[in-house]
Amino acid sequence: MAQRGIREYDGKRIMARNWKDYFEPFEYDFKSVLVTPETNLDELPKEHPWLLEKPLVAKPDMLFGKRGKLGLILYKKEKPCDVDYETVKNWIRQKMSEEVEIKGNRGKLTHFIIEPCIPHSPEEEYYVAITLGDDGDHVYMSAYGGIEIEENWDKVKEVVIPVLADDETAEKLIEENVPEELKDNKDYVEFVKRLYKFFKDMHFTYLEINPLVMVGNKVYPLDFVGRLDDTAQFLVGRKWGEIEFPAGFGGELTPEE
Repeated sequence: MAQRGIREYDGKRIMARNWKDYFEPFEYDFKSVLVTPETNLDELPKEHPWLLEKPLVAKPDMLFGKRGKLGLILYKKEKPCDVDYETVKNWIRQKMSEEVEIKGNRGKLTHFIIEPCIPHSPEEEYYVAITLGDDGDHVYMSAYGGIEIEENWDKVKEVVIPVLADDETAEKLIEENVPEELKDNKDYVEFVKRLYKFFKDMHFTYLEINPLVMVGNKVYPLDFVGRLDDTAQFLVGRKWGEIEFPAGFGGELTPEE
């Protein structure tokens, strides 16, 4: 098994591509654009008209975290959901032209993701993550998602699902171990159960949504981190669609990679 990181854009795209098979009756209005150095920002709204119709959020999509704390998410804290496409376009061009240092690595930001801004309160931000472990799959759940998740890690509930557990056992373990604050949130519990099956079937080795915002039956995965087992491409490559395994920020792939 080779665990390979994927872009946030691709993680959300894979979810949207397989949404009907795993997550209905929940709804996910997938609107997301990946910007690369080859992207013509002036022409982009012709392909994605909503860029001119909705307030936006933009951030680098280069396999590093803590973008909010690094000041690398474009939004107005004092007036959320008040960023238009012209502002996004100028911000991306500026960031692409600057050299930055992240975790001791210096380089330029080359890939960005643009999405609609979703108005919500901090109380509506949940957390869910799933990762492989030696003893099984570890599912992490919390009612306190968002940028301060590490500071609130004591409020995260962990459950281990044994390697040979069937779907019924896995669902029961998730239901029984949901944090107390989320016991009555049937939508959250149901979504996590479906997300776990998606994680297994798509051969993820790590999947994190933080924050996860849910309004009625609408789901908004505002941030997505994922790693795939690339040796499973012959099994589920069709469900992944065209996928890229990029090097992280500051790194370059060798010819063999």
